[in-house]
Amino acid sequence: MDINHSTGENVITSTKAYMWFLSLNIIFCAWLLLRSTYRLDADALPQILQILCGCIAALSATNLIITLNIKKNINDGFYHTVLPFVVLTLGLLWAALFINFTLYYQNPLITLIMIVSVLLPATITFFISGRLLLLFSTPLVLCLLYVETALKEQFSLMQFIGSLIMLSVIYSARYILLEWYQRVQRSEYEKNILIKKLMQQAHYDALTGLFNRLSMARFFEECVSTLSGNKKKLFMIVLDIDYFKQYNDRYGHVAGDKCLIKVSQCIEQSLRKETDSAFRFGGEEFVVMTVCNDISQVKAISHRIQQNIAHAHILHEGSAISSALTVSQGIAQWSEGVTLEGLVEQTDQQLYQAKQNGRNRVCY
Repeated sequence: MDINHSTGENVITSTKAYMWFLSLNIIFCAWLLLRSTYRLDADALPQILQILCGCIAALSATNLIITLNIKKNINDGFYHTVLPFVVLTLGLLWAALFINFTLYYQNPLITLIMIVSVLLPATITFFISGRLLLLFSTPLVLCLLYVETALKEQFSLMQFIGSLIMLSVIYSARYILLEWYQRVQRSEYEKNILIKKLMQQAHYDALTGLFNRLSMARFFEECVSTLSGNKKKLFMIVLDIDYFKQYNDRYGHVAGDKCLIKVSQCIEQSLRKETDSAFRFGGEEFVVMTVCNDISQVKAISHRIQQNIAHAHILHEGSAISSALTVSQGIAQWSEGVTLEGLVEQTDQQLYQAKQNGRNRVCY
């Protein structure tokens, strides 16, 4: 995006809008020069006006080239510091041009029209940054007041008021544009929040915050695709909380949910961030998928899980094997051609064996 996600003084301008504004500066000056050059019934522009038009066009063209080269960095670094001076210089040059234009042609009305023609695109370009708009427009407003008061033979109050009205219309447009911009930004922010929530619901378990079964399928496919020709191996650990039904019966389902959250935290603390992922498979069952060199690394993960759950000291008076909560674990290694469902079935068999052997143990 060309516009930053914040408003106010932290934002200089939109890159595209600023380049459009510079292009209009160049086109306007070129039109003034060419108009007097090719119209036989018009006098050539005085030298001072030609010089001012050339300065505006040259400064705008140079700035346009620089902006094209840096593009997204328009709001950063050195350019961020220099840009206000460039905008102010353009405003001063335009003011000098219009004053000399009025002095030469003695037509304040044309000057007013030209000032409005320059201020309107400036308002569109700099509506985000009131500072830049003020820097550019102040010389032009002072120029208009000077033209309406000092350079006219007879002061016209109505024309002066009309000029102020036109200026107020232009400046009020800035606040309308800014309000529209802020609404769009809020809408974009709310949309991004909604997308994040939907992504959260799609890939994460709402209770524990672990990945869900959909994410497990994606993780499996990614691992399988990267393991071809790799010496590392993919392992699955299935964990089941021992006597969890009795836990719910004794302490209630609210406490059961809290227990699941604590167990999921213990599992996450036991994993390596780069190679392991934990998933809630359903109910009191959890799955860990890990890429390891050998079974000893997988057993180390299982051992850490058991230790972390033991250190959590989750009271379980309904358990037949311990006064604290325990888990049984089964481990299986993925082999070429085995599907996710097949790997889950193999791991479940090991989990069943762990339960048959007395629970609170790991079977491989």
